Amino acid sequence: MATSTSSGPLPPPPSLPIASNSSESKNDIQPPIPKRIDYSSADAPLPSDILGPDALHIHRHPVTKQPMINWKFLCQQRKLLEKNWNEGSYFAKDLPGHTEGIYCIQFDDHKIVSGSRDNTIKIWDLMSGRCLRTYVGHSASVLCLQYDEQQIVSGSSDTSIFVWDLETGKVLQRLKGHADSVLSLRFEKDIVVSCSKDRTVKIWKISTGEMIRTLVGHRAAVNAVQFSPESSSPSPFAGNPRVVVSASGDKTIKIWSFETGECLRTLEGHARGIACIQFEGNIIVSGSSDRSIKIWDVARGECIRTLVGHDGLVRTLQFTTRRIISGGYDETLKIWDKETGKMLANMGGRHSHRVFKLQFNDSKIVSCSQDQKVRSLIIIWDFAVGVDTTFLI
Repeated sequence: MATSTSSGPLPPPPSLPIASNSSESKNDIQPPIPKRIDYSSADAPLPSDILGPDALHIHRHPVTKQPMINWKFLCQQRKLLEKNWNEGSYFAKDLPGHTEGIYCIQFDDHKIVSGSRDNTIKIWDLMSGRCLRTYVGHSASVLCLQYDEQQIVSGSSDTSIFVWDLETGKVLQRLKGHADSVLSLRFEKDIVVSCSKDRTVKIWKISTGEMIRTLVGHRAAVNAVQFSPESSSPSPFAGNPRVVVSASGDKTIKIWSFETGECLRTLEGHARGIACIQFEGNIIVSGSSDRSIKIWDVARGECIRTLVGHDGLVRTLQFTTRRIISGGYDETLKIWDKETGKMLANMGGRHSHRVFKLQFNDSKIVSCSQDQKVRSLIIIWDFAVGVDTTFLI
């Protein structure tokens, strides 16, 4: 979005020429992409399976010496980690690699997946920083993506949505129907919801490539979209258990029926276009080019708090029960107390250009931008300084 207007798309990169093949030869033997470890599952690894000898003594029964989880130790580690968040104690690591601006990222405990203005998607080993895969297929900037354990779904300035096999990079499906850049998307199982500079929101079925429904009502580019997962509690709108939430350069947030496409509610309050949202339960948090963050009560349709502190467009955000973290065109990340709205930390000085996307978990923030000091950067902000996070979930 151009910072001088309230209705432009986010972002407005020029189209690039079709990218060449990946720099990795198809004949190369590629390392497997690491998978998430679910410590709550029935087949979760024991401490003895993943800890070295120096650490294993912490998780042994004091009498039998059998492997166990030391809950007192974990509680101590959790408190130390929270102390680091509150005091802004972190270690930051830069991850250069893309040759152009990085617009989107997602990460888990083992890997980062990123999309860039260089038309590619890259998969990185989180610990080593090594690039494991480079996937080429889009003919213009990769503006948004999401992955699960089997596939990546990406949207591009070339107006298309690609569904990729996560491990091999094979394109499994191409979804075409938007008339302009695909600015944001979310998927769950066989459903993709996308939004575009063409002012529409579309719902797709991955397996068939069918466009199920188009939601029309915004008066400018639709910059962000989310929808209720199947497992969520019913929405506050009678007869509409699942909803789609979209945010636009027209300064509004719209809530739509997932089942019918009817616009159920429009939230107004930002003074300029809205760049990003997160929707969970009865709460929406939005960031805008008016430099503010707003917290909304969905059921009441009201803004319940406004956070002010950025010096430019708020481009990206995420919230949990405790905190909101935001990034913007002022080249900073900010950490806020969700309940009070107080700014807890102002993290600047590492990104030298607009922050496009961030994600965080219990111990890390990962952010991306188009930095000028070096090649385009992903920055890993690790708050687990001096903390054993092995069993912290």
